[in-house]
Amino acid sequence: MYRRDPLTYLVVSAICYAPILVLQLVVFGPAMEVEQQLARLTAGYSVGLLVGYWISVSLMSAVMVRLSSEDYLGHPIEPAVAVRDAVKRLPTVMVALLIKYLLMMVGFLFFFVGALYVVTRYFAVTAGIIIEGRGTFAALGRSSALSRGRKMHILGTTLLAFLIFFVLYFAIAIVAAMTGSRVISTVLTVVASILAYPMFSITEMLLYYDARVRNEGYDIEMMAEGLSA
Repeated sequence: MYRRDPLTYLVVSAICYAPILVLQLVVFGPAMEVEQQLARLTAGYSVGLLVGYWISVSLMSAVMVRLSSEDYLGHPIEPAVAVRDAVKRLPTVMVALLIKYLLMMVGFLFFFVGALYVVTRYFAVTAGIIIEGRGTFAALGRSSALSRGRKMHILGTTLLAFLIFFVLYFAIAIVAAMTGSRVISTVLTVVASILAYPMFSITEMLLYYDARVRNEGYDIEMMAEGLSA
């Protein structure tokens, strides 16, 4: 899907990432020294940045899941429709992802294994909200149910997506360091993030449908609906 229509996904990714970029430019500026950046973070600007990241990542996840889901089902929709539908469910997605990330932080206390368990158990929280229209805790429960017996597969696929991201990010970071320019480094970092973000949401969507097909026979259900239509 990403390869089939990369421009659409990249444009949506850039739009959703825009608030983070604006916050970074407002708080840090394009050429601020590292010492000044740290001073601003300790002065309380970190709270605003965290809220900005929270909103942008939640919006990105919701829009990408909505867009890629319809694409996967063979019913492509306009990006504007995906954004509109995602915004309606944004508060629910934000709360669900906040709970997920807080549980991941608790999981880190258990030698990192706990965090991986949370990632695999609640892999489809956004999909449960956006695709099935569930509430926060219902989506958490739905994701937990879909992950039963499939956690290792989910973990392996998720880690592969992260590996691809880190290789891309590391390569761009090397190029940015070679330029010696903070402005170029910031631009290249933004480009890396815009390129990578759609991959995570598409991976979540594919894992969600894969779990439904294998656990619930969703493919047979879809074939039956197609025959009756």
